[in-house]
Amino acid sequence: MKVNLEIESVDITGEKINTKNFAIMDIREFDFRLAYVEDLSGDGVKTRSTLFVSPEELRIIRKGELNTDFMYGKNVVHNTNYITPYGAFPVTVTTLSYKYELEGDLEDEDIGFAIKVATTYTLQVGEDELIKMSIKLCITKAENVASM
Repeated sequence: MKVNLEIESVDITGEKINTKNFAIMDIREFDFRLAYVEDLSGDGVKTRSTLFVSPEELRIIRKGELNTDFMYGKNVVHNTNYITPYGAFPVTVTTLSYKYELEGDLEDEDIGFAIKVATTYTLQVGEDELIKMSIKLCITKAENVASM
């Protein structure tokens, strides 16, 4: 199904970034899978992004200009790599809080639905200082208006 995907994130500089995309969402047994294409740097280079959303965790996989596989969830510490055109950097993501909320009904088109996820975490690139960051997602059916 086609959905609206609103993402509010706080980046490493502390700047709040809001994006809106359309995504294709598959309802799976234990989670929702969303796929969409985004231009992360604003220079026209496309990145394929896939999100796996569940009450327990959020996983974001990006392939293209940037290649990442980040996982967030209650008490999750995730060691991964941040792969850029300039090289690969080891990254540790430590989730500080994770909240998942499903409002409405996925099956009833008259009621509609909103899936909301909020997470705060620390990000450490290599041996650098920890940086506190956050992500909020709001997913609604494409005909509905999403709000954080």
